[in-house]
Amino acid sequence: MRYDLKITGKRLAIAAALAVAAPFAVSYSGLVSIAANTGHYAPVEWFLHWTMQNSVARQSLGIAVPEEIDLADNALVRRGAGHFATGCAPCHGGPGDAQSPVVLSMMPWPPRLETKVGEWKDRELFWIGQHGIKYSGMPSWTTQNREDEVWAMVAFLRALPQMTPETYADLALGGGPNEALVPNAGAPAAGVAPGADGAVPAAPVASGAPAMPSDPTTRIALADCARCHGFDGRGRGGDGAFPVIAGQTPAYLLASLKAYAQDTRHSGYMEPAAARYDETVLAALADWYGAQPVEASAGAVTLDDGLASTTPLPAADGIPAQIMPAASLSENALPEALGEDGGRTQGEERLALGELIATRGLAARKIPACISCHGESGRARNAMTPYLGGQPEWYLRTHLELFKEELRGGTGAAHLMTEFMPNMTEEQIEAVSAWYAEQPLGR
Repeated sequence: MRYDLKITGKRLAIAAALAVAAPFAVSYSGLVSIAANTGHYAPVEWFLHWTMQNSVARQSLGIAVPEEIDLADNALVRRGAGHFATGCAPCHGGPGDAQSPVVLSMMPWPPRLETKVGEWKDRELFWIGQHGIKYSGMPSWTTQNREDEVWAMVAFLRALPQMTPETYADLALGGGPNEALVPNAGAPAAGVAPGADGAVPAAPVASGAPAMPSDPTTRIALADCARCHGFDGRGRGGDGAFPVIAGQTPAYLLASLKAYAQDTRHSGYMEPAAARYDETVLAALADWYGAQPVEASAGAVTLDDGLASTTPLPAADGIPAQIMPAASLSENALPEALGEDGGRTQGEERLALGELIATRGLAARKIPACISCHGESGRARNAMTPYLGGQPEWYLRTHLELFKEELRGGTGAAHLMTEFMPNMTEEQIEAVSAWYAEQPLGR
């Protein structure tokens, strides 16, 4: 028996409708297993992984390691380590840190990164860290405005395959798990204040600093902070990997922590850390680090006596005199072309430009003197203003660039920076950052 199949427009339409409806029918039937314990068929697993590799490779093509980034820099590796311990190791594990059976029951399960990072280019690791991967449990960076932080994580990942458990514990865990809390450890060492629960902090309390908090949650939070910032707030490692928070005003520290927690100041490191605790704990942390001693130089830069006067000074060039004294508004204050785009200052010339910007400002560019707010007198008037002296150069430069690009966010006073930062050139940012980095801590 012979059947002649005649193709008509109606039959084509029905076939197309069935082709579209069939996947929905299969999905609606519930017969397709989505159980994590069953895994994928080998061809499906290969196809999904192949698609992911191609996507990362193509979408990262425009990414390159910035000139100022050295992925072998130990300070950069250290900067990424603490976040790896809290943000990555819970799934991926780390040297001496096994993955949980719960994590290994995910589908797909997170791989051990020590054996996998070598399969990816630097730009691909950056792309994965910044954007994450859909339907895999791999999150994106909590903010898309902090590429510097993601590059620090890439630096850490590059060092990871050769990292021993001891090195990992030092870099990421502050020397070891729960080092800050040693219950029933006997008599405390000199200068160490035990908590109400009998736990003894491993880190000595500096002279003049407060006793360790007695609240268990605050003590845990402090130990978490100390993995990067140290108990003294000067940053672990001594290599400038972290900003110095010791001696900043509690008001400024608390406002900054709240800004991180509320995602109004952007950092993939600090947002998760601050959002973990309530305001009571954040206030206790601010009090602890604000009370850590920082000895400012006796020769700290202060504003001219006239600025502290109650007599209002005239404004010039649209800049309030309380911010830029009239005496500094001289066209001769800046040598011709110095600090403008198109040339690079080096060494003493760069520091001289930085000092000029910090202490007198650049009237021609409507840039006020930094000390008008960040100097001793300015900080005395406004507790929300941090000191800048002794901060790492990379930290100052990065945050000035973020202000310039209107990407930093911050406390309620952050708008004071965004008003004039678009007027600063890259070279001027580098110069003032270099000058402040060489000043005494707390200046």
